[in-house]
Amino acid sequence: MSEILHIYIRVSTSAQEDDGTSLDTQRQLGEQKAVALGMVPKIWNEGGESSRHDDFANRPQLSQLLAEVDAERVRQIWVFNTDRLSRNDTTWGLIRLKLLKHDVTLHTHTGIFQLSNPTDKLMLGILSEISSYDNALRAERSRLGKMNRIREGYWMGGPPPYGYKIEGKRLIPNPDETKWVNFIFKQYSKGATVQSIRRHLMEQGVKTRRGKSVWSLGSIEALLTNTHYAGHFVVRDKKTDTSIRCECPSIISALLAEETARVRAHRSKRRVKESNQKHFYLLRDFLVCDHCHSRFSGRTYQKQNRSVYYCPRKERNYVNAGTEKELKCTNSRYLKIAETDAMVWDTVVKVLSESVHFKEEFKKNTLGEKGSHVDRASEISKLQRQMKRTEDEIRDVGESLAKLETDRLIRRRTPDEIERIIMEIEQHRVSLKAKNEETAARIAAIHSRQKWTDWVTEFGSRITEMSEFAPKERHDLLNHVVEEIRVKTTSVRGHRLTIKFKVPYSGDSLRPVDPKNRSKGYEILPGKDTIEVPVINHAKKKRKS
Repeated sequence: MSEILHIYIRVSTSAQEDDGTSLDTQRQLGEQKAVALGMVPKIWNEGGESSRHDDFANRPQLSQLLAEVDAERVRQIWVFNTDRLSRNDTTWGLIRLKLLKHDVTLHTHTGIFQLSNPTDKLMLGILSEISSYDNALRAERSRLGKMNRIREGYWMGGPPPYGYKIEGKRLIPNPDETKWVNFIFKQYSKGATVQSIRRHLMEQGVKTRRGKSVWSLGSIEALLTNTHYAGHFVVRDKKTDTSIRCECPSIISALLAEETARVRAHRSKRRVKESNQKHFYLLRDFLVCDHCHSRFSGRTYQKQNRSVYYCPRKERNYVNAGTEKELKCTNSRYLKIAETDAMVWDTVVKVLSESVHFKEEFKKNTLGEKGSHVDRASEISKLQRQMKRTEDEIRDVGESLAKLETDRLIRRRTPDEIERIIMEIEQHRVSLKAKNEETAARIAAIHSRQKWTDWVTEFGSRITEMSEFAPKERHDLLNHVVEEIRVKTTSVRGHRLTIKFKVPYSGDSLRPVDPKNRSKGYEILPGKDTIEVPVINHAKKKRKS
């Protein structure tokens, strides 16, 4: 019976289909070798699989062939060249040990290797190292090419983020999805929870990128942190541990991105599941324990018909007992919600109604400030044109860097010369980007001022109606003017609340610029941004028997 020549064939790239080493070519050469040796060919066709992995999970044919070698049923193997088996040092080492252990002869299109022969063993080792070197070189060229394409604005590969599609290997907005990206960011920045946004998306039948009707909370959270929508993303080169900032078409405005980031930062201080929010608490998002700096919680005792604010440190210490998160807190007294809400609300309304600063803002926006809107629009337009010029220059610099990287690869200039030029250009690009970010911040600040004055106009016109505000309206007003409220226990039933305003409203006043000539106008003397309020929890009266 004729001996069997086991022919192992594989390609890893489409390029190998074109350079004379396709699967059909390897099969023909292997069968010709079998005929020349008077053997019976047996084909092991791996198809298109990479040779650079450390294991055999993606190489079932090779795994079966080596199992036959271990079973002493294989004596002759043919491959086009050694890198068909593996270019990976670890994997190739294991294969070579198996072939040597079972005295298997390895045939290639260039010759025969008897691994028990020291010369053949040395030659095979040299060829293996050459294959590993070639593989590493191609991998490095591929990495550099990918990094250059990314610098030039091409997509790095893989599916694009929700809201985008790929055209010409670049990210462009997807109109069917961008409206929902804007919806998610706008709703979140206005105070909507991720759960409520998720419900609305499912009610409207909005599909996820994978075509599913059910959105996960995690995917919406990830979308809200994605920088692509503001016009840039960062790619990290793991080998050199460097980051590449890449520009892409923006879907949301810089102001919306900034506002969403601010809201996320605020919410991260206190994360409560919506399913647990059975009751509305006006001050829960503002009250902070002055003893341990924890955010206060609210609790309602329905059977006792009472509601309280309290420091949850004791509850958290029960969970974190014995860990570094366990902290002591001397504030063990609660605040009655009805009394505390009324005291804080009345204090805030009184401060705002007496604040010169608040009244002046209201007057300017109600009566109109001559030329103010036109001036703002003109300034924004000027800054946007400046940003456009800077973006064009950044693009030109990026193209120059890509060309220099190409020169480095083809050795058109000396490495030191290229490195020096790249460093200077990269520094210039960083400077341009910093300038653009500063301009964007100025535009956002102008929009923010407009947003603030719009809010002042809305609430200022209703300052006399504040006592009639609904709970949600009261919360909205407090959210705009109050930073936090610190709670300190002063006695068995007493607390001191320190209300910190975002603007120094408390106690501000007007002073004439020139006391002798009041026609020159007035200036606002700043007040304080804090005010202290004592709160006493009155004992519940006992019923007479």
